Amino acid sequence: MSTKQTETIDSKLKKTWQMVSRMYNSEAERHNLTIAMGHYLLNIDSLDGTFATDLAPKLGSESTSLSRISATLEDQKLITRIPDKVDKRKIKIKLTAKGKKSKDLTKSVVKEFNEFVASKIGKNKIEELFQTLDLVYEIAEQRNSQIKNK
Repeated sequence: MSTKQTETIDSKLKKTWQMVSRMYNSEAERHNLTIAMGHYLLNIDSLDGTFATDLAPKLGSESTSLSRISATLEDQKLITRIPDKVDKRKIKIKLTAKGKKSKDLTKSVVKEFNEFVASKIGKNKIEELFQTLDLVYEIAEQRNSQIKNK
């Protein structure tokens, strides 16, 4: 006798994200990148660069965990690290010409996938999904706050 596992919001989100992540990583591998590297590149200002300390919150991670990705991107000549002229402790991350091409490629892959999904399920369903996910985020944030304050 088999028991049907009950689907939960978190399991459905995780399962879906894992598949999307695998798809993006398969595409990224073709260009000697990873999804984490692509996400990193997408969050660097193409013209002015971005301070390293500003990247972590944008990526939802700690500054220390970005050092390995930064080193890899620098080794691949996709970024350069430039110390601030006033405060040498601040490092600005700038895209190289090669980095800008990789960022543009990453952006086009994400855009194409989003357009493909919208063509399959419709823009209205996408908007509803975004609204629903925003609500789930807010509820989880409220619940997290309640747990921390107990």
